[in-house]
Amino acid sequence: MLTEKFDAYGEILPDAARGEREPGRTASAVLNRVGQYLFWLLVVVIVSARVIYYPASPTFQVGSASEPAQMVTR
Repeated sequence: MLTEKFDAYGEILPDAARGEREPGRTASAVLNRVGQYLFWLLVVVIVSARVIYYPASPTFQVGSASEPAQMVTR
């Protein structure tokens, strides 16, 4: 029985495609996962700081627009 596998163009697929991993690839996967966690941690920290330190409702002073006659004379 033939155990080699071929791609669509008739080339023999490498052994790594059969599920055998190289030792360097696992470290790359771990670094990729750590990078994703650090990114999302940074997103959560920035959004949390935005919520805590900046109010959601802007301050609006009604008195500044209540006298249209005074605005016209300027």
